[in-house]
Amino acid sequence: MAGTVSTVPAALDALLQALSLALPKGVQLVDGQPIRTDPDVICIGFNGEPETEMISITRRRADRGGRSDSESYDISCIASSWRGDTDPKLVRDRAFELVALVEAELARDRTVGRTVARAYVTVSGVAPVQTTKGAMCTCRFTIHVDAFT
Repeated sequence: MAGTVSTVPAALDALLQALSLALPKGVQLVDGQPIRTDPDVICIGFNGEPETEMISITRRRADRGGRSDSESYDISCIASSWRGDTDPKLVRDRAFELVALVEAELARDRTVGRTVARAYVTVSGVAPVQTTKGAMCTCRFTIHVDAFT
C-alpha cells in the first residue's frame, strides 16, 4: 500500500467483502447508513447518527526517511436486532452475537486481506429499547485499525 494517502478505502472494501461471505443468511450487511433495515443488521461505518464522523484517522511518519506513514483509525459500527416481541434478552443476546460474528472474522484475518497491519473490535455502547413494534437492541462497536501507507 506504499504511496497511498490512506488505507481506509481498501480496508473497508476488503472488510465488507469478507463479512459478506462470513455472515449467515438473514443478516443484512450495510456499508454506511442503512436505507432500510432487516431484523438483524450490521452497519460498517455508521454510528446511528446521520451526518456525523464515522471514521477518525491519525497519521504520522513511520520511518525517518519518510518512505511510509503509520495510520490508525477507528471505524464506527452498529449491530442491531429486532424480533417483534417484548423480550429484551432475545434481542440483546442477538445484537452481541452479531458483533461476535464481526470479531470472529477479524480474528480469522487481522490484516483484513493484507490491507492493514491489525484490526480488532471493541463494544462501545448498548442501547436496548422497547418500541411499539417490540424490543430492539443496538450495540455500538468500533473496529480499531493500525496500518502503514
